[in-house]
Amino acid sequence: MPKMATKVREFEWRDEDFHFLAALLHEKTGIVLNEKKKEMMYGRLVRRLRVLNITSFSDYCEHLKGSSGNVELGFTLNAITTNTTNFFREGHHFDYLRDKILPPVREKINENPQHHFRIWSAGCSSGQEPYSIAMVMHKVLGKNAQNSKILATDLDSNVLDKGKSGKYDAKLCKETIPRVFLATHTKKIRNGKNNELEISEDIKKLISFRKLNLLHDWPMTGSFDAIFCRNVMIYFDKATQDHLVRRYAEYLKPGGILYVGHSESLLNVSDIFKCLGKTIYRKIL
Repeated sequence: MPKMATKVREFEWRDEDFHFLAALLHEKTGIVLNEKKKEMMYGRLVRRLRVLNITSFSDYCEHLKGSSGNVELGFTLNAITTNTTNFFREGHHFDYLRDKILPPVREKINENPQHHFRIWSAGCSSGQEPYSIAMVMHKVLGKNAQNSKILATDLDSNVLDKGKSGKYDAKLCKETIPRVFLATHTKKIRNGKNNELEISEDIKKLISFRKLNLLHDWPMTGSFDAIFCRNVMIYFDKATQDHLVRRYAEYLKPGGILYVGHSESLLNVSDIFKCLGKTIYRKIL
């Protein structure tokens, strides 16, 4: 039986290099990267080695330990973190926002023009989630949407820049954004050979994009009516997930809503949240 050919790599990739990087990322972000992620990590970091003209991952690890390590760590995080998202992903969440959460808000604003409504999109990636939220808010609240604000945060500075620009591939937009919103809240632009759509200013102005590490201090003041933290906690271990959810509860108003991803649940914090079905939770008064 012939022997399998040894995989030839551009850069030396030792187990100790992987373990160092995995431990460093866990320390700084709480992200858990097991052995199954080893090939993914190599594939995403080789470009950094080329840019820095570093010839091995052992040298890259030493670079991260050096005086420029904190700066480079940002590039490491940007390369490793997965940013798979889309407009109106897990659509039932936006249906609940439209049908259950926002109509009472509209009534409160009509009674009191000073009433404000706040949502936090935690782990917003390249912005499709907060823009989807903003479109729904604009539809239900109309001109009173200006009383509402969305905070959109992420660890990855590259995807935040993408979100701030509000420019996306036109084909993907047409496949995922409802037609009524395409017509009213996007405009065509040209960027070289690629067709793009840009989110309209009336939607952009509802959102503030900020860089934030969820495991560090949260500088926000005041509380939120709803928090979207979807498909973010899957990167953390159970203890970190539990801690994070309890912190979210502290930033939610009584009766506030927490949205999580389709593969996430809050079984360990049933003393704080009540499940409303389909990964939607209400903070217990």
